[in-house]
This record gives sequence, C-alpha cells and structure tokens, in this order.
Amino acid sequence: MDTQWLKAQFELNPEKSKAELARALRLEPPAISKILGGKRQIKAHEYMTMRQFFGMPLDGERSLQNNNSRADREAAHFGENDHDGQNEQWTIPPGLLEERTNAPPDKIKVFKVKEKTMEPDFKIGENVVVDLSDRNPSPPGTFIISDGYGELIRQCELVPGSKPPKIRVAAVKKEFQPQTLELSDFQIIGRVIAKLQWL
Repeated sequence: MDTQWLKAQFELNPEKSKAELARALRLEPPAISKILGGKRQIKAHEYMTMRQFFGMPLDGERSLQNNNSRADREAAHFGENDHDGQNEQWTIPPGLLEERTNAPPDKIKVFKVKEKTMEPDFKIGENVVVDLSDRNPSPPGTFIISDGYGELIRQCELVPGSKPPKIRVAAVKKEFQPQTLELSDFQIIGRVIAKLQWL
C-alpha cells in the first residue's frame, strides 16, 4: 500500500521530485527508491511529512498527537436548507466519525444524489457523507466531482503511470460511458465515505 500511495502522489504532483522528498524527510535519496520499490515501509512520522510535502491536509495529525483527547473533538454538523430557507443542523457524535475517518469535522459534508447514473448503489435523493480532505483517487473509490455545471457522484480511479495524471471516471449505469480525464478537466470535491439511509 505504501508503494502504490507514494507512486500515486508523484503522479498527481509531477513537479515534485524524489530528491526533494528525501530532503524534506531528512533521508538519503535511496530510501525513497526503496519505498517505491516495496523494500521499505513508510513510518508514521514520515507519512505526516509526506502529506505536508504533497500539499495534503494533515487530517491524521490530531489523532497521532492527541490519542486521549477524543472528547475534545467537535461534533460534525451537516446543514441543509429546509423549505422555509432555515438551516437545519444534523449532529454526528465525534466518536462515531473517529471510528471511520481521520478527517476533521469541518471537512465532512453531506451531498444529495441528484441523478440515477450510480443506481442501485446510490439512488436519486439519497444523502451521502463526503470527506472533503480526500480528493485523491488512489485507492479508487466513489467521489463527488464537479464538471463546472453541477456536482455528480462517480467512481474515480487514477490511471497508473499516466503523465500528466489521468483519472478514469465511471458510473454504474451502462448508458454512461467511462471517460479518462485530466485533473484540469474537472474537480474532485471529496471521497464518499458513508450513505445516510432511512429505515
């Protein structure tokens, strides 16, 4: 997993070099080659430095530094306008979120599915929980994306070895043909991490 994750970061950030990463980690350049070759694992403190190096949020930093401060973490609030234009608040206990994600509460948002292209997995009108801090489709998954006209739910996967980085965007419905796009063609808003379902 370390190897694939680090390769994906270099593919998504072609302006970054192995030598620069080695300097940021205070390692010799061969250490980066060993990680990329699967001969060395990334240590926890190195992972945080790598996230910072690649411009990713340090969403796990709080968990690593404050293992016993769970009660201090704010609950996530999800808002939607009701029919009167008033903002309704949904509160999810912080402990429930921490079991599934390291994302801080302000990086969690609820989106409503507005189309049928991902049925039966995600039906129109359903609400999905999205981690806005995870916009990297490696590993592949379901994401909320924007094509400039609206927000869509799609399966996204980094095309290995593509330069510049390309993303395969697909849907469940066969009518939607998979596309291979560059990051400049669309925006990844965040990874879908849960579905809210009425019982």
